[in-house]
Amino acid sequence: MMEAADVDKESGPGAAVFDRSDRGGAPLEVDCVTVHGGEGEDETAVRLQQATLTLAAGEWLTVVGVNGSGKSTLSRLLAGLMPESMSGVVRRGFAGDGVSPIVLQQPRAQLFGETPREEVVFALEWRGVPAERISDVTEEALHRAGLAALADEPWERLSGGQQQMAAFAAATAYPSPLLVMDEATSMLDEDNRDAVMTRARELNADGTAVVWVTQRLDELGPDDRVVAVGEGRIIYDGRGREFLYGSADGDSGSVSGQADSGAIGPVTVGRLEAGAGGGEEVSDGGVWPLSPCLRAGLRLPYLMELALELRRLGKLRDPLPVTEREWQIVWGNAGK
Repeated sequence: MMEAADVDKESGPGAAVFDRSDRGGAPLEVDCVTVHGGEGEDETAVRLQQATLTLAAGEWLTVVGVNGSGKSTLSRLLAGLMPESMSGVVRRGFAGDGVSPIVLQQPRAQLFGETPREEVVFALEWRGVPAERISDVTEEALHRAGLAALADEPWERLSGGQQQMAAFAAATAYPSPLLVMDEATSMLDEDNRDAVMTRARELNADGTAVVWVTQRLDELGPDDRVVAVGEGRIIYDGRGREFLYGSADGDSGSVSGQADSGAIGPVTVGRLEAGAGGGEEVSDGGVWPLSPCLRAGLRLPYLMELALELRRLGKLRDPLPVTEREWQIVWGNAGK
């Protein structure tokens, strides 16, 4: 069970300090935080272990990991939801006092109103939006989420995806310093998923820090900051391209200079062969440590598996393509 908490909460094996003082543009800091199992769980089980993380105002952070890795525990902590059993220090910094807007994978766990309209209004009232603005802001949020025609329908008449869109509408109806999205597109079709991502990117461009939790690796941008969580530990903190592919210098937590250049090398598409196996990739061009993504237990999308295999065969050089535009360049070079 997660709950909002005050400063200096004593719990579990150590003292948990939750500093919620307003520090303007100061970063949000998680300092050596350990979280143990809560209600209905083994109290000795560790959900998060010695996690240390800094999030800057206006930053986009993608958090990935397999089920049970601890990524949801980390995301809720960043949103300001205090675990019952925790040690370490959380400094809220720019996120300020109170709990930040968060959208969960299971929307019914967070819906308070009886309808989408009530949910958005409740969220705006909770965040102190002036009463004279609430009606217009609510209508705009419902329209943006595609829920204008369903605004007054009870939850039992809405699908899981529509409920998730209602939770998203409530969380994003009004700007905030921080927005946390914990696998918030898991029930959505492609169009709604794209709409949610677009809205989150717009808010981020306007200054909202976004924590985007996902297992869908096609949602990663090559220059996004990615944190991977495995068995309760932060096992990677770096850029998206290096998370997916690794780097030749073996630095799993930084972007190589070659990747920074943005140049996509020529490729000759040939017959794919069996992978190198083990803990590294071997190609005509060199040796790479195993991709941090694979070490985190996640499976690469097909095109990214293809890129790794082509690099192993010496057919493609770093930086390997991630975006559709980068792949277009690769295939254009192959056609030449």
